[in-house]
Amino acid sequence: MKEKDFLPKRLRLSSRRDVERRLREIIWILKDKYKTIQYIGEKTLDPITLYSTQKYLESDKMGLVLKEVLFHGYDSPIIVIRGSMSRYYIIDGHHRARVMLWLRRRVKSLILNIPGYKPRVSIPIWEIELFNPLEKISSWLNTWRHMVNIIHFIEKKHGGIAYIWKDKLVIRELITTQKIVPPPSRKIVEEPILVYNYNKEYYVIDGHTRACTKLLRGEESILSVVFTLEKKIGLVDTAIRLGKQKFSGEICSPLNNAT
Repeated sequence: MKEKDFLPKRLRLSSRRDVERRLREIIWILKDKYKTIQYIGEKTLDPITLYSTQKYLESDKMGLVLKEVLFHGYDSPIIVIRGSMSRYYIIDGHHRARVMLWLRRRVKSLILNIPGYKPRVSIPIWEIELFNPLEKISSWLNTWRHMVNIIHFIEKKHGGIAYIWKDKLVIRELITTQKIVPPPSRKIVEEPILVYNYNKEYYVIDGHTRACTKLLRGEESILSVVFTLEKKIGLVDTAIRLGKQKFSGEICSPLNNAT
C-alpha cells in the first residue's frame, strides 16, 4: 500500500484482532470501578445514536479511514459502552463511527453493558470537531485530509450532516467552481477528486488539476468522492456566476504549457 507502511503509529488502523485485544484491556481496567460489566456481544448500530467520548479527531486519520472504508472495505468494529441513560458511548473507533455516519451505514460494534458508566465527555457524534496535527504527512494523505476538512467546513457553514459516496464520473460533465484551473505541480497526486452533488449536477470542489490532467491524457472518467447536503452551497453559487462551466480541452489547455 504505497507509502502507508511508513505511517506513524497514531495513523495505523486497528484490525479486528487489535479491537478484541483492546476490549479485554477495557474490561480489565474498569472491573474494579464497576461491579456490573456485561459483554452483550457484537451488533450493528446506527451511528446517529452514538455519543463521542472525545471532543476532537485528527483530520488526517479521518481522511485515511474514509479512504480505506470507501475503496478497500475496511470494517473493523468499534467498542461501545451502553451506560448512563442507556446511551451508547464510543470507547474505541471514533473515526470509524464518524465515517460510517457520513456513509449512512450501520457500524459493527462490540458492546459492553455498564449501567453506571458516565464519561467526562459526552457529545453527539456529529458534533465532533476536527484538528490538523502538526506532524508532516505524505502528499496523498494530505489530499484526503484536505477533503475531509472541506466537507466538515461546509457542514458547519451550511448545517447538516453530509452524505458521502464514491463514483466514477465523466469528466466533461463536471462543473468547475473556479475561473482558472491552476497549473499542476511536478508530481500529480493520483487520488480521487472531491465533488458536490446538487440537483443531479456535479460540482468539483477539490481536484480541478487532477481532473484536467486526466482529460488531457485522453481519459474520459475519474474516481470521485461525492457528497451532498441536499441544499445549495456557496460554491454552487460561484459556479453559477461563472456560467456553470464544464471541463473541456479549452478549459484545461493552460496545463499543456505548464513547466
